[in-house]
Amino acid sequence: MKRVTLGDKTFELSIPESEILKAIKKCADRISVDYADKNPMFIIVLNGAFIFAADLLRKISIPCQIAFTKISSYQGTASTENVTEHLPVTEDLSGRHIVIIEDIVESGYSMQYLTQRLKEGNPASIEICALFHKPQSNKVPGLTVKYAGMILPDAFIVGYGLDYNDMGRSLKDIYSLVE
Repeated sequence: MKRVTLGDKTFELSIPESEILKAIKKCADRISVDYADKNPMFIIVLNGAFIFAADLLRKISIPCQIAFTKISSYQGTASTENVTEHLPVTEDLSGRHIVIIEDIVESGYSMQYLTQRLKEGNPASIEICALFHKPQSNKVPGLTVKYAGMILPDAFIVGYGLDYNDMGRSLKDIYSLVE
């Protein structure tokens, strides 16, 4: 499909699945090297990161554990800049090496919130792995995405777990909003 309509918005194909899978493999290889002998805990941010996380974790070649959290800050096509936590992490994080798995990092507010909450558990380290990163949209000084699958321009996208009003997550490719 070259174009899809979700509710009142139209999107056009911008990144095919084959490119996404290459980016995921690169992230998995780097993480596997960096965390060899560390048994990292991957914290998967629901709902958006579930497809990315499944594909990434199947390519990770080291022992690891996973946990889930659910936070949100979007309404429609814009960030509200207010983060709501719907499902907190309940695992013991003390002394653990944490890798947050997120679908996309834009403003950085969600990742700032989550890293602060996770620090309360006294982990050994916290890093962010995002399939997509929009550094030009970052509003949080000092926020680092150590593992970024792709750097993108500032355009609203759907597919591969990302949604517009809960629609489009199941698209296998990435589609950009047509203005």
